Amino acid sequence: MKQLHQMVHITAILVCMAFTSGTYAQTETDTTASLHFLSGTWEVRNFARENDTWKLLGTTKSTGALEHDGRFVSERTKFLTPFGTINMITFIGFDSKAKKFKLSAMDKEYGLMDIYLGGWTNNALVFDNLSSDLPVKTEDGKHLHFRLTYKDITERSFTHLVEGTTDQGKSWFIFSRSVFNKAP
Repeated sequence: MKQLHQMVHITAILVCMAFTSGTYAQTETDTTASLHFLSGTWEVRNFARENDTWKLLGTTKSTGALEHDGRFVSERTKFLTPFGTINMITFIGFDSKAKKFKLSAMDKEYGLMDIYLGGWTNNALVFDNLSSDLPVKTEDGKHLHFRLTYKDITERSFTHLVEGTTDQGKSWFIFSRSVFNKAP
C-alpha cells in the first residue's frame, strides 16, 4: 500500500512537471526566480538606431542585486542614449496580488518615476507603461509611453530594448538597445 501511495505521488509530480515544462514557473517563488538572471555585474554596450543600423554609443556598467530573499531584483545602470546619459535605478518583482510583474524605474536626469507592468512572452521579459503611469508629453503635444524588453537571455548576456509609442501601443519605434555581458 505504501508503494502504491508513493507511485501515485510520483505520478502526480510528473504530471505537474509536464504541464509546466517549456514555460516559466507558475508559483510565485519560481516566478521571482525567473528574474535572477539580472543579478551580477555587467558591462553594457549602448546602441542607437541610425540609418537602419545600430551605432555603438559607448560602454557603461550595471549592477543587479537580489533583494528581500530574491523576491525582487534591483538594477543600477547608466545608459547612453542619443539624447544623453540616463542613470537608472529599477526594481523588478512579481506582484502576487496583480499576478503580473512590475518594474519601477527612476532616473536621475529627468527626475521621473515610472511603473511598468509586464510578463514573459516568447522567452522575453516585456514591460510597458501604457496603463500604469502618466505619459510623457512631447513638444508637439503627443503622449509618449515606453516598452522595455529583456531578450536574448543567456547565463552570460542579455539584450535590453527600449521602444516608444505615441498611439497607445498600436505602433512602436525603437529608442535604444543595450547589450549586457557579465563583467569578468
